[in-house]
Amino acid sequence: MTASAPARTSWVPLIGLFLAQILMSYNVAALPVTLGSMVDDFGVPPTDVSTAIVVYGLFVAALVMVGAKIGQRIGWVVIFRVVVLVFAASALIMILSPGVGWVILAQALAGASAAIIVPALVALIAENYHGRQQETAIGSLGSARALAGVTAFLLGGTLATFVGWRWVFAVVLVIAVAVFVLSFGLTASRGNPGIKIDVVAAVIIGLGIMCLTLGVNNLNGWGCCRRPRTPRSTCSGSPPRPC
Repeated sequence: MTASAPARTSWVPLIGLFLAQILMSYNVAALPVTLGSMVDDFGVPPTDVSTAIVVYGLFVAALVMVGAKIGQRIGWVVIFRVVVLVFAASALIMILSPGVGWVILAQALAGASAAIIVPALVALIAENYHGRQQETAIGSLGSARALAGVTAFLLGGTLATFVGWRWVFAVVLVIAVAVFVLSFGLTASRGNPGIKIDVVAAVIIGLGIMCLTLGVNNLNGWGCCRRPRTPRSTCSGSPPRPC
């Protein structure tokens, strides 16, 4: 006897997961596009605004392992909806931010949310799709990153140039709301309260990743083993003497 083919699952929930991948990738790609406009708006050096980009990456790298544990403990659908709402809140802060400090705070929230969204996408696809559908769903996430990058540079660049950089993140808010609505079509098993999270190890890993990232990012200024010394200037005269 031949085995019956597995029942096909609706592709509608995948649209939400696809948009969630676009949400993260679009946000990251939109930051460099809007950097110049934010510098002019806030009247701060470019390094202050670029700190938001570094903070986003730091929070993603430091919390992604903990995020996977939290998702297994609480349940992927529940935690996915929560962090999407947090991502929407970060977009709202970006839109209303009166200063660069609020921009950095918003990107810290976005990075912490992305640290849970990344493993949640894989887990939710594994629980909602099987066989060839699962292969197609996982492959779609890769195309979502490319699409988000192109959209951020074309749409985001146009909005930042002719309308204002805040409207670029209004798109992020709209996408986050759409992902939250579509998440109600997802199904997943309940979390396992028996899974334990090693808080001490999580803190050590997070601090280690943050120190490593900051060290590499500031290698030119700090030096590999010691701070590079700049040559001392000399005053005119014979013989030359230090100023």
